[in-house]
Amino acid sequence: MNEATRTASPVQALLERLHERHAGDMSGEVASYIPELATADPAWFGISMVTADGAVYEVGDTQREFTIQSISKPLTFALALETAGEETVRQHVDVEPSGEAFNSITLQPGTGRPLNPMVNAGAIATTSLITPLGFDKPIDRILNEYSAFAGRDLSVDEEVFGSENETGHRNRAIAYLLRNADVVDHEVEDVVETYFRQCSTLVTCRDLAVIAATLASTGFNPVTRERVLREDTVRNVLSVMASCGMYDSAGDWLYTVGLPAKSGVAGGIIAVLPGQLGIAVYSPPLDVHGNSVRGIKVCEDLSDELHLHVMSPARRPPPPVRVERTCLDSRSKRLRSPAEQQVLAEHGDRVKVLELQGELSFAAGELVTSSALERADHTDFAVLDFYAVRSIDLIDVPIFSHLIESYEEAGGEIAFSDVDRHPLFADDLNRHREKEGLHPVRTFADLDLALEWCEQGLIEKYGDVEADPELSLAQHGATLGMSVEEIELLSSHLEHVEFEAGDMFYGTELMPPEQMLLVTAGKISLLAKSDDGGYRRLATLSPGMTLGEVSMIAGTSLAGLPRADTAVKAWALTEGDLEVLRAKDPGLVVTLLENLLRQVAQRVGHMRADLLR
Repeated sequence: MNEATRTASPVQALLERLHERHAGDMSGEVASYIPELATADPAWFGISMVTADGAVYEVGDTQREFTIQSISKPLTFALALETAGEETVRQHVDVEPSGEAFNSITLQPGTGRPLNPMVNAGAIATTSLITPLGFDKPIDRILNEYSAFAGRDLSVDEEVFGSENETGHRNRAIAYLLRNADVVDHEVEDVVETYFRQCSTLVTCRDLAVIAATLASTGFNPVTRERVLREDTVRNVLSVMASCGMYDSAGDWLYTVGLPAKSGVAGGIIAVLPGQLGIAVYSPPLDVHGNSVRGIKVCEDLSDELHLHVMSPARRPPPPVRVERTCLDSRSKRLRSPAEQQVLAEHGDRVKVLELQGELSFAAGELVTSSALERADHTDFAVLDFYAVRSIDLIDVPIFSHLIESYEEAGGEIAFSDVDRHPLFADDLNRHREKEGLHPVRTFADLDLALEWCEQGLIEKYGDVEADPELSLAQHGATLGMSVEEIELLSSHLEHVEFEAGDMFYGTELMPPEQMLLVTAGKISLLAKSDDGGYRRLATLSPGMTLGEVSMIAGTSLAGLPRADTAVKAWALTEGDLEVLRAKDPGLVVTLLENLLRQVAQRVGHMRADLLR
């Protein structure tokens, strides 16, 4: 994703609003029990989000390095599961929520195991299970794993490590307790040093978002496109993060935010929406539970505004954009004059049509907006078609609303077609826009009508075509190649007729079956009855087109019911008058029939292209 698209994205705008909203909140205290952490500036604040497709959004201090601290715990737990095996890991640590502080010196009665791998006791036990296996030390293997998660080489902050090593007496006490319970089999000092070093790994907020997105993507790093973990490992890790990741406030977190998460005392938080995205926030001031104050508030707002709560079941959708077209390869059923066709041929690429599909959740909405805004400055009109969409999550309401504003800021106009198939979404979207003081969404009943709107916009913007002139008979497509005398002869056998908007006139006195029309002004739609009792459009005729020539000459029924969309003017030619003309001037009739055949071929080709879409 290029920088311009990222900046214009509704997701980026949302993160910027949240950063501005919470930047002034200076509540909480920077961790001081590790002296080196106390040097952090309370004003540092970054938010980053990475989707399961690798799109990165960020604002604030997302490139500033800090130590990972307890966010290392789920990563080492994952490595232990994959190297030592789940059975061995479960013999050394349980997966039950503790309800106690992260540094509590508590083991499970009877077994002596730590309650879960997210508290210090469990994390130390998990770290003790990592063997070098090709590396010099266990920490080297751990760093290699962390680097695969982050998508870049990570290192240890030696100053923070030294600070932790000098002051980490409580963690040493926990390690000796574990050694006494036979949970830790190695030398305590070696295990504790490894644990302190893993907690002192330097990361950025963006690194943490990539790590979270890797967990969201079943262990597949969406940025490097490399697999880091097995899917079953990710499931186990996320399960423990959901129930234990936020220490003694884990229950409140799961209730309000509803995402598997992990915090660290340096001020980092990661949160994971499985199958869709990873979130990271960095802000050093902590609450009484040891969690970042701003990080908690940002995650609460994201969950609330985007409906991310994992208990609202969601799965990663298939690609939401089924096909992307322009008006060079996708036209409405309105038949156009040669002058109008020339405008569309020259400028049709300035229309973007996205036909959507499947279930639109957050990740899908983000992909749609990215596709719609790509090269937005090179298009004038865009249409999002919802015909093949099965469902739309209300999570997408602010996303699609901001998309409209972003597209219009780039100088274009956007419309939705077939969105009325999803009335809850459509109503909520318009309510949201009304609340924000924005204009309603421009909608069309189907893609065909939306395409006609795009075409008309291009013609008005780039064409030198009068809006709705009444053509003279000499300007009509049926008289191409005729001499002045032939046109005068033809006109003597024509009757001028007019229809009012809304008239369904075929088979009536206005237009009997043995008559054809040469349309000179207005629009006529050919309609077919649909299964729901309504009508669907087959084609729309403009001035210069003909109607009823095939049915009159072949003696068959008209293929569709004509309706005057506007006031219509036309010349009527009966079957009897055509025979009279044939006798008077066979050459005139040959020219007329050639022109009619040309129009029929154009209409059939137009319908064929529509069927192939």
